[in-house]
Amino acid sequence: MTLDDFRREIADPAIEFRPELRWWLAEGLHTDATLRREIDDAHRLGFGGMEFLAMDEGAIDHARYGWGAEEWVHDSQVVVEETTRRGMSVSFTSGTNWSNANLPTIDPDQRAAAQELDVVHETLAAGQSRSGALPRIDLDAPIAETTLPGHRGTVRDQHLAAVVAARVSGEGLLDAASLTDLTARVDGETLEWTAPADPEGGEWRLFTYWVHGTGQTASPSASVNYTVNYLDRDGVDAVIAYWDEVVLTPALREQIAQNPRTQMYMDSLELSTYGAGGMFWGFTVADEFRARRGYDIVPWLPFLTRQAPFMAVSTVYDHQPADEGDGVTVDKVRFDYVRTLTDLYIENMLRPFAAFLHEVGMTLRAEISYGLPFELTRPGPEVDGIETESLEFGAQIDAYRLMAGPAHLFGKQYSSETGATTRNHMLDHRFYDQIIATQLAAGITKTVLHGWASPAGAEGVTEWPGHEGMWPMFSERFDTRQPGSQFYPLWTAAIGRLQYALRRGRPRIDVGILRTDHFTDNLIGMALIGPDGERIPDEVAYGTMWMRDRQNHWWQDLGMQDAGITYEFFDGSLLLRDDVSFDGDEVQPSGPGYRALLVYQSTLDADVAAHLLAWARRGLRLVIVDGARELESLLAGRFRTHEVAASTTPGLDGRDDELAAIMTELRGMPGVRVAAPSGVVAALDDLGAGGRARFVDDDPHVLTHLREDAGLAVLYAYHFLYETTEPTTVRIALDGTGSAHRLDPWTGALRPHRGATTAGDRTVIELTLAPGEVAVVVLDRSAAPQDSAASAPVEVARAEVWRLAVESWDAGEPEVLTEDRGLGYETREVRPTTAVTRIDAGEVTLKPWSLLDAVGPDVSGVGEYRASLTVPELAAGARYVLDLGSTGGGLGSVRIGDGPERGFDTAHPVVDVTADLRAGGNDVVVRVSSSLNNRLRARGYYERVPDIGAQLTGEERMQHAIVREYGLLGPVRLLRED
Repeated sequence: MTLDDFRREIADPAIEFRPELRWWLAEGLHTDATLRREIDDAHRLGFGGMEFLAMDEGAIDHARYGWGAEEWVHDSQVVVEETTRRGMSVSFTSGTNWSNANLPTIDPDQRAAAQELDVVHETLAAGQSRSGALPRIDLDAPIAETTLPGHRGTVRDQHLAAVVAARVSGEGLLDAASLTDLTARVDGETLEWTAPADPEGGEWRLFTYWVHGTGQTASPSASVNYTVNYLDRDGVDAVIAYWDEVVLTPALREQIAQNPRTQMYMDSLELSTYGAGGMFWGFTVADEFRARRGYDIVPWLPFLTRQAPFMAVSTVYDHQPADEGDGVTVDKVRFDYVRTLTDLYIENMLRPFAAFLHEVGMTLRAEISYGLPFELTRPGPEVDGIETESLEFGAQIDAYRLMAGPAHLFGKQYSSETGATTRNHMLDHRFYDQIIATQLAAGITKTVLHGWASPAGAEGVTEWPGHEGMWPMFSERFDTRQPGSQFYPLWTAAIGRLQYALRRGRPRIDVGILRTDHFTDNLIGMALIGPDGERIPDEVAYGTMWMRDRQNHWWQDLGMQDAGITYEFFDGSLLLRDDVSFDGDEVQPSGPGYRALLVYQSTLDADVAAHLLAWARRGLRLVIVDGARELESLLAGRFRTHEVAASTTPGLDGRDDELAAIMTELRGMPGVRVAAPSGVVAALDDLGAGGRARFVDDDPHVLTHLREDAGLAVLYAYHFLYETTEPTTVRIALDGTGSAHRLDPWTGALRPHRGATTAGDRTVIELTLAPGEVAVVVLDRSAAPQDSAASAPVEVARAEVWRLAVESWDAGEPEVLTEDRGLGYETREVRPTTAVTRIDAGEVTLKPWSLLDAVGPDVSGVGEYRASLTVPELAAGARYVLDLGSTGGGLGSVRIGDGPERGFDTAHPVVDVTADLRAGGNDVVVRVSSSLNNRLRARGYYERVPDIGAQLTGEERMQHAIVREYGLLGPVRLLRED
């Protein structure tokens, strides 16, 4: 690609580069007119696609409108038709709590339904005998509440799986040496057995394991839909059959064939078990475990039963070995169990499902492994797009780096569900812009906003500002109810330009970090209760804690980040695949091109170690790090330190000695360095792998991402400490020489970058970034270098006198929409409307609306500010920018005279107005939007909304909303850059 090609295509980025939307539908209740209107609105506002799903709309007729009903099938057809007609992408949504991952064609007693391993136990004194029937699971007993949504339906059948005895050695402790598999001694469902005599007495526990369906179901749906089995092939076969025979009608297939961006999106795997065992299971798990791991899982089952109240990271095992010496062995068995589950999820769900979707013209995008005891990165090659999310990981850069590894290794589209928080309508737009900016720094190049909901919904439950969809407590709304939506076309185009720039060519990542974890903490975004029980606001946590308090989670030393050395994570077994290569210099040169790999965890698979050894003999640069610390659970305050890297294999494979021999050889090789975490940068420099976009001097404020496309290098830089006040100046040395150009995402303009110098065979880019500001610089290596020095801007004029008028938003009269499709009933929905009242505040000093007597603390909407700027003369060749100071985090626009409306970055609202200025007087119009927080607060909205952030940690509280500072805050200055 040439620079001219880049300039032409980024000016008006194609629809596939625009941000997309998660769209919450009120089941199948919406009229066709509403569906078409919403899609048309989304398209008009610049969004590139819709991912749609049915949300529970309360007391409506689910049999008529729920997922799977005729109305839902009809609405799905309308959605696909309308998005396809506009060139938008469309995604069906599959997830445990979205019903269509569940099926009406199965019940919990069938093999296709999700299964769990449950347990009941008896206690016997040493020498005591028992005989007769084994105790069964009481499937009618009340179940413990789970934090995840959904509930258990009726489960009838249970199948005996195993019987194991163990000597009790204390509260929650078992003697590992005493584990005895008694399954072969069971006659039917009866067992005669005597606990071994013990002169010191003591107790034995007899564990009886039963397999039965989880019975998990979710609403809404036209009938009872049960969760499918993700581990046995029966589950995906049932899903495929249902979609093939029922959902994908000839008319729908015809539409899919016309839309090359039709997807199935698999949301997080919010699967639950309800029994005492707490173990996901399947009818083939035991046999597959034996075949893959080389030993029998049954004797170890007492050490595998667990409780996990919310996601896999919350796992607590019921029993531990009494002898600490057996702890390593038990940990290895536990690893082998979850490794086997990951294998089965890949082979029996993802792989066949993706193959089916490809046959019908769809691709598969997925939040792989989310929430379950699965490894997160190994399933990456099996899907077409890898998705993460901002909520569960708290929008932390280390979490985004975790999923970036497989995405970049295998050339997968890397996307993120963006904008879900425990707030609703509260936070300024800047908050969400900063999440997007963080994601881009990790290589995420597809933003799926969470989300969009039509204002229209069911009668009796829909109030202003509109139908919520994803409840009124768990997301933001990026739809037309937002005052800022009138500026979305400018905003979505800017995001589209950034995403276009960062999809060009190949990602260039300096270091690949091997990391394996089946219980990765994905509850970081819920860690919002302080040490004294205080509720930490989302905006405080995201803006000042965790990564913004210099606390990354999985690779905690910040030396590489501060030096501009980029890195990401992946399971080491991915290196064993035939489609991953090492060319003697880079790992996966057609992808991320890692210049070095890093090993730091105490466990490493022996086959992976042997692979590293073979590559090291060919020149692989490898850093082995001893003493690294990483997060296990933020909520629990639990960390682990890996004293010696790769000191044992993770599973019970008997290969520890083999691994030790390999690591001894590796540690002595010339291309390998052994270091403490703080010594990694020096080790990389010593190996000649010190970074392709290396900071000349360390900078703790900036994150970068680098792409290469033929002769172009695209550098993204982001000042991520957005709640600080000081700008930072960073100098970044890029490989190669050429001409440097700075992108304006809001206009698409590329201008020569002031602050690029040649240093030998490298180009040094100097950037001064305000807190929260992003910059994209394109280095054209096919052109001659054009060195230039950065110069400080000069203030030319300042607007002091402003007139303000505010469009104040509040509830209007609702509309009733009806539809009669000739099926013997009428569909009715209510669409709340917004009443806009104009407040003329007259001449004002720039300060928050809440402090202006004419506006006050209860107003939300859009403010229009008018002033005049006098410019005596315009310097030829100079660039003029209007610096707005602050807009309270609100989206908006600037117009000079008769020029066009121009958008601005909410963190750094500076607008290039060179083309619009005239010598003499210039009329200036600045429009700034707010969220709905202040108006909803005044209406008592939040007094009825539970605080989900507190609720998930056991606290029953309502949301607490404070008055937010809206408006143009200034100072507004016209600056000249020579």
